[in-house]
Amino acid sequence: MNFFYGINNDLFKSEVQIPLFQNRNFKKSNLKLFKSYPKNNKWVLQEISSKKINDYFYILKNEDILSNEIFFLADETIFNEFDDKKLKNFNNFTDTSPAFRANFKIYLNQGGFSSYQSEYPYSMITKKGTILSSISSIANSDAEKNYVLIKNIFEEPIEESFKAYLVNYKTKSIEEQFEIRTNYTNCIEISNKLVKPEIFLTTDKYLGIPMYVSIKNKFLSFEHTHPPHEYILSESKFIKVTNLKKEINEIIS
Repeated sequence: MNFFYGINNDLFKSEVQIPLFQNRNFKKSNLKLFKSYPKNNKWVLQEISSKKINDYFYILKNEDILSNEIFFLADETIFNEFDDKKLKNFNNFTDTSPAFRANFKIYLNQGGFSSYQSEYPYSMITKKGTILSSISSIANSDAEKNYVLIKNIFEEPIEESFKAYLVNYKTKSIEEQFEIRTNYTNCIEISNKLVKPEIFLTTDKYLGIPMYVSIKNKFLSFEHTHPPHEYILSESKFIKVTNLKKEINEIIS
């Protein structure tokens, strides 16, 4: 199962398109779209019925999206099955190979736009851990501004602060640290002077999906990183990444 999300803040606006068909099967589904968000330590559930533009797509405009909301497909039995204390696996419709894709478009007021995928797998929401992401692999030191959007979804309806760090692996030091939130699409700005191979983004408690946005001349580049082991061509790549995580965790602890 996948959850979907957007962002809505003073800088970025968004639009999310969620298909009602699978990539190898164009038969339309009768699943409905729902949203949920944490409030008073409970998950609030709401059906979204007015955003189905045809038999094949739901489209959420910026005014339909808040940064603390998540969206997902389910059938009407969810009203009997929903647990306001813990998110569950509500469908297998989005478990496909190749991967099921929804479109996450971000844009600037009076500026450009870019889009990428908007899926957060159920397998991630049940776990805690740390992000490890290479800054220079995606961010652009020639851009006017660089940002990283960090989406966290955790199965419990908590709204808790945790820290994100920019760590210099060469000097074994923390260059910057930021306070971000669980169950939220966070946005932090990265100084261009820190877009270097030795700088890594990491978190201290929760997982999430880091997505990088570069802005120049009111145009956007939008992409997310892959897990660190996908950048290493070696049979021992998982051991190397484990050791790197251990060293960086020692720096922030």
